Amino acid sequence: MRISWKMIATMAVLGCWSCLIVHRIVAQSRPALSELVQKLQSEKTTDEARKQLLQVGKSDPDVRHYLAQLPPMIEIGPKSCPPSDIQDVFERWHVCPWHNAVELSGKLRIAEAVTALAPWIGWRADGPFSPTLEARLVFHPAAKALAEIGDPAIPVVQQALSNPKDHYRAVRILCIIHTAKAKAVLRDNLQHETDPDLQAMIKRVLEK
Repeated sequence: MRISWKMIATMAVLGCWSCLIVHRIVAQSRPALSELVQKLQSEKTTDEARKQLLQVGKSDPDVRHYLAQLPPMIEIGPKSCPPSDIQDVFERWHVCPWHNAVELSGKLRIAEAVTALAPWIGWRADGPFSPTLEARLVFHPAAKALAEIGDPAIPVVQQALSNPKDHYRAVRILCIIHTAKAKAVLRDNLQHETDPDLQAMIKRVLEK
C-alpha cells in the first residue's frame, strides 16, 4: 500500500491538533497558578497545593518562573509552622506552608529563593539523629533546598562558611552540589579548614 506525501502531511497536522487539544484540556482542568500559590499558604490546603505545584512544575517552566514569589513565605521561618499532633515527622512538615515552600524551592530549583533560605541553613527540624541522615541533610530543609538548587546557591553558601553555627552545613551543601564552582570554593576553604573530619570530607570530594 502506497502512502502519498499529502496523506502523511495531513496525518501530521491532525496529530499536532490532537496534541494541542489535549494540552488545552489539561491546562483548563488544573487550577490557576495564582490559586495554587494561595492554597499553598493555608495549612488546610498547603499539602495538596504542594503536590500539584511539584507535579506541574517538573514539566512546565512557567511554574518555576511563577514560584519566584516564594521567598516571602520562606523568610518568615519555621516558627510560623502551626502546632500539630501528627506523629510522623514528614506528614507534620507537609501541613506547614513554610516547609512546603522550602521543599518546592529545592525540588524545582527556584534560584530566586536562595537569599531567603540562607538564614535557615543551620536550622534542624525535630527527628532522629544518624550520620547518614545528617550527611543527606534530611532534617535540615533549607540546607537541603540550597544543595538541590545548586550553583545559584553557591554565593550565599560561601558566605555561610564564615559563620561557626552554619559552617558544617555550608561545607556539606558544597560537597553535595559537587560542581566545578562548588569545588573551587571547597578548595579555597580547605586551606583554612581546622576540623579534621571536614578536611577529610572535602578531600574526598575534590578527588572525585
